[in-house]
Amino acid sequence: MDATPRLSILVATWNCAHQLEQLLESLLAQSWTDWECLLLDNASTDGTAELVADFQRRLAGGSQRLIWNSQPDRGIYDAWNRGLELARGRYVSFIGADDVFLDPTSLERIAALTVTEADLITARNAYYASDGRLLRHWGFGWQWKRMRQSMNIAHPGMLVRRELFEAVGAFDSSFRICGDYEWFLRLPAELRSIHTSDSILKVVQGGVSHTRIAQVYAETFRAQRRHLSTAVSAACWALNWVKYGRRRLIGLA
Repeated sequence: MDATPRLSILVATWNCAHQLEQLLESLLAQSWTDWECLLLDNASTDGTAELVADFQRRLAGGSQRLIWNSQPDRGIYDAWNRGLELARGRYVSFIGADDVFLDPTSLERIAALTVTEADLITARNAYYASDGRLLRHWGFGWQWKRMRQSMNIAHPGMLVRRELFEAVGAFDSSFRICGDYEWFLRLPAELRSIHTSDSILKVVQGGVSHTRIAQVYAETFRAQRRHLSTAVSAACWALNWVKYGRRRLIGLA
């Protein structure tokens, strides 16, 4: 049996072969090779299966594994939960099918921090507008008080020790956009975590979490109501709209 990889990279896909090809090319170019990548596909019909088969041939005989799992699912969190059951790595990372690593050492820089045995390893990402403009480098380390207000961790590319999922459970797939935020609210305030200010991924702000703001804040409020008081949740909801308005004014949203 193959040795257990250090990292399991989970990627949810659905009819996005062109974007996925760019991600996989950037993954294969990484200097860090102690990984497996699980492609959790929602029964794509655009040639994704053939694309993945070609990458699997390129990896044949190497230490990395590219695992293809395609079946109808109920959204990204349902797909990620399926991946968690299949993943073998000590740490799990979630990356969007349309994200790419910034340079060939990106994965090595964050994966090297696994020697700390931290439960949660976070970094920043470079966020771009759909027209190619760099908006900002963004992402903070674990702070429970800040997380109560809104999502402040760059979820794509972060590393999570598998035992955290065993402790607090998998994602709630009834969420469509903010299931990762609800999962963070289950974590204890005192968590073994480490943060690097390095940016790991290029992320284009074109997905639903950036275009359906009202739905994002509605789901955020729902998650907060589950774990916080109604008064605190309502105050956070109002503050998040104020902060979004400010970002719009200065061109960051």
